[in-house]
Amino acid sequence: MTPSGARVFSNTQNAYATRTALAQLLGMPSNLIRVSYYEGSSVFGSSPYDDTAQAAALMSQLAGKPVRVQFMRWDEHGYDNYGPAQLMDVSGGVDASGNLAATDYTGFQIPYFTTTPTQQLVGLPVQVATSQNADTSNTGTQYNIPNRRVTTKALPLRNNYFKTTYLRAPLAPQSLFGYEQMIDELAHAANMDPVAFRRQNITSNALEAQRKLALTWDRWKNVLEAVSKLARWQPNVAASKLGSGNVVTGRGIALGAFAGTMAGIVADIQVNKKTGKITVKHLYGAQDTGLTVYPAGIEGQAVGSMIQGASRALSEEVTFDKNRVTSLDWVTYPILRFKDAPAVAFTFVQRTDIPDVPTSTVAASGVMAGGSGEPPTAPVAAAIANAFFDATGARIREAPMTPARIRAVLKAGNVA
Repeated sequence: MTPSGARVFSNTQNAYATRTALAQLLGMPSNLIRVSYYEGSSVFGSSPYDDTAQAAALMSQLAGKPVRVQFMRWDEHGYDNYGPAQLMDVSGGVDASGNLAATDYTGFQIPYFTTTPTQQLVGLPVQVATSQNADTSNTGTQYNIPNRRVTTKALPLRNNYFKTTYLRAPLAPQSLFGYEQMIDELAHAANMDPVAFRRQNITSNALEAQRKLALTWDRWKNVLEAVSKLARWQPNVAASKLGSGNVVTGRGIALGAFAGTMAGIVADIQVNKKTGKITVKHLYGAQDTGLTVYPAGIEGQAVGSMIQGASRALSEEVTFDKNRVTSLDWVTYPILRFKDAPAVAFTFVQRTDIPDVPTSTVAASGVMAGGSGEPPTAPVAAAIANAFFDATGARIREAPMTPARIRAVLKAGNVA
């Protein structure tokens, strides 16, 4: 760092955005700043590379000498940009014919930080990404619901919360964990198979046209049929055939969307009622991205996304005390091990009528091909939770679904 310019070596997902942020921090024109990529840990969101780059640049500016700032593993785990926590209050009703009558969803979210700690320390105002504070696409757009209400509430930003930002399919797994479990509960109340209930209530072309939404042309229905066919789904009311013994099995389904892509997941799980451990034996996934140009790439992204979704659903949790984060390594923040990884099957719905660029065909609706890497992870936790109910007859309301939480749920429900 010199008065005439700066050279910053940093891991980054966007060198130009990093340069712009450095220019704002240092009070220097961006054309005098050169950012060179330096290999660091990969992420599915936003790692604290801007924290280190900006801190090093500012200290170098003050000292007039080169400065290196490097996070070790415990630093990054303990001082990261965390995925957003979410609290949901969900309710719904179904009529005597098994038709959805109404759903009501209220979500409480913590706003995303878009101003780094270094920027705050020099007095730059805190900015909030208000557009990313809520997820309204996974709270009923899948279904034909005459009465649907979605309320989102953002908690105050300055209240000693962890700094949060994007984590793969941000907010979608959380929203679906609550909403798709509620849909399953309504199916159970109607004494219907979960797939049959969704099929009966799936959104239609006519309804989408009436709402003037972009989710048209039976995309949800096609994804539902594709994933149930892939999984060879056998109609059955959930939790109607509970197994005996210490180890039981279950199957669940969930639908969800992200980045303009519809996805469906079926999960086959095994539950050890004594230890509380859930083992995901098989995940089946289907998605409608629109026009699929590179099938092998789509499948590779989807398989990784689904496995990561299982890891997040079962074990990934930021733990903390009154002073600091306590999950500082891969032991205290466990991720899915190879021995516990599920078998994965995936298919996609090819849509040559939904191109990857706007054309006159879709100009009126605004529909175009969506994202591919993140959508399949969105419904995974909900599908596993629904499978847990099918296996045990008990509902779990909190994720990740750790053995301790599972044991507590089974004890509370007197499930032996």
